[in-house]
Amino acid sequence: MTLFIALSLFAATLVFAVTPGPGTLAVISRGLAQGLWPAFILGIGLIIGDMIYLWAAMLSLGFIADQAQGLFDAVRYLGGAYLIWLGVQAWRSPPVQLEQICVQRAGALKSLIAGCAISCTNPKVILFYLGFLPLFLDLESLRMSDMLSVTFIIMAALLIVIFAISLLAHRLRPWLARGRTGLWINRISGTVMGGVGIAVATS
Repeated sequence: MTLFIALSLFAATLVFAVTPGPGTLAVISRGLAQGLWPAFILGIGLIIGDMIYLWAAMLSLGFIADQAQGLFDAVRYLGGAYLIWLGVQAWRSPPVQLEQICVQRAGALKSLIAGCAISCTNPKVILFYLGFLPLFLDLESLRMSDMLSVTFIIMAALLIVIFAISLLAHRLRPWLARGRTGLWINRISGTVMGGVGIAVATS
């Protein structure tokens, strides 16, 4: 893989990551509701889902989508239902105190699962890795060193964007979370998360 291809892939991944979609909306809503690290952990879940499709594409397993359509639909419905449930929980939650939002270990696993569910059922992710990626790489002749390089490039780009979005939402959180505004942040966050769940289930 040449330096030009590597830089092009890095730039394309940055553009892909910042393009509005279920993943970015979920990270923003989680950042506004709970702070930096819960949002970033959800973003890590998104990246895990992305890596699943990346390696499926590099190993030429794109036919799975056709061979296991029923299983994919079941995962999509379950993932959508889970995200809707998270949205309802966020809607009903009291405002999170600002001193409590730095680390929320209890919700880390939930955030990882939610992020992975969003990514694994997001048509934008499927299109990028199984359709757009072959424009940069000859998937039939990739060596293991190429696969590891591609993984590093894409993961680095995704981490940069996810952290930046999480940090931006976190910075806005103290400014917005005053008085009853915290309740509305939770309700907006819950509505967005529920909307993402509906989009996932019906996409």
